[in-house]
Amino acid sequence: MVATEFYIDTPRLVISHLDSLQDSHCDFLVNLYNTEQNRARNAAMPDREAARKKIDSNDLIWTSGYGRYLVSLKTPTSSATAEADNIPFSERVKAYTKIGVVSMNSRKFEDAPLAPDVGYGLLPAFQGKGFATEAAAALVRWFEEEKGQTEFFGFCDPDNKGSKAVLRRIGFEERGVRNIKGMYSNEGIMVAMAFSKGLTKSLEAYRLS
Repeated sequence: MVATEFYIDTPRLVISHLDSLQDSHCDFLVNLYNTEQNRARNAAMPDREAARKKIDSNDLIWTSGYGRYLVSLKTPTSSATAEADNIPFSERVKAYTKIGVVSMNSRKFEDAPLAPDVGYGLLPAFQGKGFATEAAAALVRWFEEEKGQTEFFGFCDPDNKGSKAVLRRIGFEERGVRNIKGMYSNEGIMVAMAFSKGLTKSLEAYRLS
């Protein structure tokens, strides 16, 4: 993937594309994926080149919007001058602080849930400040307004109070602990607390038992 001018603006954050040609983006993913919290639930990200491949595999983002986005904390308001507004976003964002990722995933494995799921992950220093809520709400709203997507899931560890609070704050309904198929492979089952928004049918109709 390469730098683009796409971004979603929120009061404190910008959500934008990851750029595999920028070593700083790759190094950030290595740092994020190797935090203690993320190591417990994701495969290790050993080095910059592994992160580069991870970004480049995110090809659905160009057409459907599904995939992983970079979350950056804006510079102070005092720096947002008229002159800065004339700088292309792909250059301006380099001065922002990379704090995490937010995603909207459409699972393609057999028996996977039949609605996309929102996800998020922040560096520890930026957790507990409402940034995950702000980023997730903005991405869901963008999918509703720009893609016409109205049905969503969110899944998290049943013991993760922070993630559950984020999903509740962005208007998702708790649906209990579920055995969820097709999230990462055709065979694996993930045990997670399920949340949903906008569903018009029973959970079983979305392959959620």
